[in-house]
Amino acid sequence: MAGWLVTPRGMRLPGRTGMTRVGGGLALTLCVALGFAAVRLWSQWDPRPELPALWLSDASTRPLEVRLSRPAADAYRPYVPPRARDAVPPPVPLGALSRLEERGDTHGLGLSYLLHGDTEQALAYLTRTPPSLDRDSDLAAVALLRERPDEALTLLDATLEAMPDHPQARWNRAVMARELGLTLLAATTFEAVAAKGEPGWSDEAREQARALRSRLGARAAAWKAARDAFLARSRSPTAPLPVEAAARFPGLARESFYELLATAEEPSRVQELWPLARVLDHASGDTSVLQDTVQRVAALDFTRRAPLAREYAKLVREEHPSPEGLVERLRQEGTARDLLLGALLRAPSVARTQEELHALMHGERDPWILSRLAQEGARLDDLAGQESQGGDRLREALEECRARKLHLRCVDLLVRLSQRATASNRLVEAEESARAAWQEAAALGEWDREGTALVMLANATRFQVRVALARAYLAESLARQPDDCIARTQVHRNLASLALMRFRPREARQEMEEALACGQTPGLQGAWILADLARLDPRPSDEARLKAELARVTPLRENAGRRVLATLILGRFTVDRDWSEGQQVLRRTIAEAEPLLRTNADARDARAVAFQTLAVSAGQVGAFRDAMDVVAESLQVSVPEGCVLAAAVEGERTVAVVRGPQGQLQGHYDASRTEPLRDDLTGLVPAELVELLRGCSRVAVLAAPPLDSRAGILPPDLAWSYRVGTDTHAASPAKPPLHVVVSDVEPPSTLRLARLPSAAEADLAGAQRLLRLKGAQATPEHVLEAMEQATDIDIHAHGVVDRALSDATVIALSPQPDGRYGLTAEELRRRHLHGAPLVVLGACSAAHLAPFLHQTKSLPQAFVASGARAVFAATSDIPNDAGAFFRAVRERIQAGTEPAQALRAERLDWHQKQPGIRWVDKVLLYQ
Repeated sequence: MAGWLVTPRGMRLPGRTGMTRVGGGLALTLCVALGFAAVRLWSQWDPRPELPALWLSDASTRPLEVRLSRPAADAYRPYVPPRARDAVPPPVPLGALSRLEERGDTHGLGLSYLLHGDTEQALAYLTRTPPSLDRDSDLAAVALLRERPDEALTLLDATLEAMPDHPQARWNRAVMARELGLTLLAATTFEAVAAKGEPGWSDEAREQARALRSRLGARAAAWKAARDAFLARSRSPTAPLPVEAAARFPGLARESFYELLATAEEPSRVQELWPLARVLDHASGDTSVLQDTVQRVAALDFTRRAPLAREYAKLVREEHPSPEGLVERLRQEGTARDLLLGALLRAPSVARTQEELHALMHGERDPWILSRLAQEGARLDDLAGQESQGGDRLREALEECRARKLHLRCVDLLVRLSQRATASNRLVEAEESARAAWQEAAALGEWDREGTALVMLANATRFQVRVALARAYLAESLARQPDDCIARTQVHRNLASLALMRFRPREARQEMEEALACGQTPGLQGAWILADLARLDPRPSDEARLKAELARVTPLRENAGRRVLATLILGRFTVDRDWSEGQQVLRRTIAEAEPLLRTNADARDARAVAFQTLAVSAGQVGAFRDAMDVVAESLQVSVPEGCVLAAAVEGERTVAVVRGPQGQLQGHYDASRTEPLRDDLTGLVPAELVELLRGCSRVAVLAAPPLDSRAGILPPDLAWSYRVGTDTHAASPAKPPLHVVVSDVEPPSTLRLARLPSAAEADLAGAQRLLRLKGAQATPEHVLEAMEQATDIDIHAHGVVDRALSDATVIALSPQPDGRYGLTAEELRRRHLHGAPLVVLGACSAAHLAPFLHQTKSLPQAFVASGARAVFAATSDIPNDAGAFFRAVRERIQAGTEPAQALRAERLDWHQKQPGIRWVDKVLLYQ
């Protein structure tokens, strides 16, 4: 294998010193040199003395379950997990490792350290190894052992895409899937390993797959047997009532109980449900709620109820010709409140009010019914734009269902909470709720709800652009429910969206056709995908499908933010066919979004994408001045005087426009991007546009999200800064100097952050009125209060990503008594920095923002929005001695140099003193 071939390094031929001797001297020298060279070669290449120590090959079992790519480290031995978590690994063979070090075998060094339990050293050496599929597979093994599933799956998917039969990557992907609980995905992958017939490995893989399928298969079979028994009873009143199944699956049984009760056409059929009601009352701890319900319904007038029950049965089977008419008749019949509730829940297009739901609650004792009504009430809250109230209603319902032991209801509420959190861009919350729903559904054995929760997990990770993990969740969900039309539609629709994220329109088209194959509508997400495919891989049917779906977007089905998204989708579809008409629709999107921006995430997303589409579509038709104006408008700034770069991206399309020192305007449009944006934007702006800016003393960069939190959009030898914020801030009054320095923070130990060195006294030389917040004093509230009057601010702390606190990077400070430790962009925007300070964020990756939808909410932008005149921040980790760099930049500014010019000058000085330095190029300036 290519990963096994290593070129020896460090060998030297004998050198010449002065005149070459002749005769015996030459022969002796040559023999000695060759002898030493032979000995050295033998010590480097003879594997016998180092194999057992390096690869633990003399052990009867292997120390790791993962597979490694070097044959000597991949010899099959059974895996036996260590008996104790703190088991001491065998000592690292330093002598053998030194020989690998001598010949530059970083790959071998990394694998040996990994086998000996040192993942940190393994990672250090493997990252220094030249790129190869073997190296990436081994890096994935390290990520797996370090419990980093996103990183592991991303590496493994890329390796297997390039080489589908890569044995170690395929094995490791099976192990990773099993550890994530993706049982069928793991079993299928192990079976692929078994099919290759590798000695030892295939047998173990076959046994792994058998065990996984056996456990999950028994659980699935039990649930499906219970479901089928209840379905049989609903189709034929003479079929046995599966009372025994109710004890194992009380949630499934209770749902079925209500449907059997509602469709019963005779009192005797209702009375037959009493044994089932008794079992379900016992399961939830209620004394007689359902038993009383049986007696109450059996006593009703069935001459009036029976015809409605027959109609309701048709509604359940999706055969009713007019659900709206049935609902109206049920509203007139006081003896059929349970049928009315069921019909309302099955016919969302029928208007209903909170008052009607409250009337249905009146006198109701059944906690299951009350929970369903609460969930429907939350949906009406969302449609009315009262998302906060709807969330509170759902959380209260969740607490109640836990108290009443209605476990399946709790799963459904968790799924709904995950959906709402995803729609609001609270993706950590969405992921946690979906994972809880999955775990609880699995504990209940509720097979169909497990698949639903997996799709919710995929949604939460998809919007965080964690593509490999989202695809894994979807693959598992599809494997569990291959015959469920609704589930299959959801999975393939999400896979189509992920394919577009990876710039694979043909794959997206195939997934979208699969999504529509069983007759379900595409949904709003599908309409968005169709708008993209109509541009990237068009079909004649796209327009009709898209417009039919948008016609279904009504106030009864979607809230105001989702209706703005529908307008956006129409605009994105139209602008590629008629630029003028498309512009109008996109402008309508922005206008519709405006009143909703403070409260609705969908509206904020729609506005951001509408501006992106306006900009790139202007570039497509050569209207480059329009593109520049649109980008400035999206940032809520005016196009500044002097040299300017404006840039925007959407999908595969990029537009860049520059105005040079003489006012000359030049633009470039490109629609050929085939990979997601990198953190470094070098090369995004064509060289000819960069050249036009060479004569500028400084350049204002207007960058639409998500470009505005990345380095490299212009070269480091130009003086440039991101122009952000609004033009509405009044000039701050002159303030006496106050230099606030935050350092020596004590973030929560659970974050496992390395301690940063204290701010060097030399870096603070010359500071007037110095206020230092250190240690326990450096809490978010103390820091915010001090910054309000500061004229200079230095923050020496780690930047962390905590989506539970903020969509932007969070600065980890010392915790307050209430436990809050993070300085967030959201809190900062609520303050005003009266001293118009110069801010240096010495936090690692303070400007970095993980890819997330279409908006940017970085800390530097929040500082500018709150009144800072300039903010310096890095998009990558910075060294501990970076204070000297920032001190020098500040001194230049205090001496009268414009901030962008000061940053450029200091960068160039550091490059001259330390050739090869790179982190200084990752320092961004926001003004």
